[in-house]
Amino acid sequence: MVRRTNRQLTRLYFILVLVMAFFGGWYADRNWQPDFSQVDRKPVVENGNWIDFFSALGEETIQLFLGLTTPSK
Repeated sequence: MVRRTNRQLTRLYFILVLVMAFFGGWYADRNWQPDFSQVDRKPVVENGNWIDFFSALGEETIQLFLGLTTPSK
């Protein structure tokens, strides 16, 4: 048996998703401003160890997300 969907309801849900996406973008822009001056900008040397580079990059990313998600005082 084929179930028919209501187009008006589908459109309403789509509009609600778009509104919440814009609201989330606005909220993130107003409340989460990362301080890029604290991010280490070490030059990548040609002979450098790529494992150290990616581990440092991953650690910086984790620190960035921790800074974004912790409440400011």
